[in-house]
Amino acid sequence: MKRIFLGSVIALAGLACAALPAGAQDDKAGIAAAVNPQATAQPPNAKTEVLHIGQNVIRNERITTQNEGQVQLLFVDGSTLTLGPNSEIVIDEFVYDPKKQIGSMTATVTAGLLRYVGGKVSKKKDVNFYTPSGVVTVRGGIALINVPKGAGGAAGNAPSGSAEPGKAGPTQ
Repeated sequence: MKRIFLGSVIALAGLACAALPAGAQDDKAGIAAAVNPQATAQPPNAKTEVLHIGQNVIRNERITTQNEGQVQLLFVDGSTLTLGPNSEIVIDEFVYDPKKQIGSMTATVTAGLLRYVGGKVSKKKDVNFYTPSGVVTVRGGIALINVPKGAGGAAGNAPSGSAEPGKAGPTQ
């Protein structure tokens, strides 16, 4: 059943990319590949709306889940980001050049649990997740990051983050 779901997610991602006009693909960071109830998205300078499967995710967009919410984002470089319940993240920057297979990504996590599985961007450049207590940097691997709701501090002020030790490793 999980293999069918993953195949559907990959097929959906391909269809979503093909259906976009050329200019829109340049701004797109990825899509919402899986969404459980109670998840919202707020693009820059726009109102908050319910997040749906197949919906584009763009730079500077805020993704939030509530008590029953979970989201899996599939980025155009093949990386994935899964948010658990009561989570909030802003995709600060996502740039990817598929011809050169290089790019960059940064995000700010203000609350919740997330799992990042690196794609082509993280294989060549660090991906940074800013948290209230520091920065979690991922290079070609997998990270689990837990930011307790109401965690203090200012994002990006310390060189350490809250990735769980022993849970990360190289991607295959």
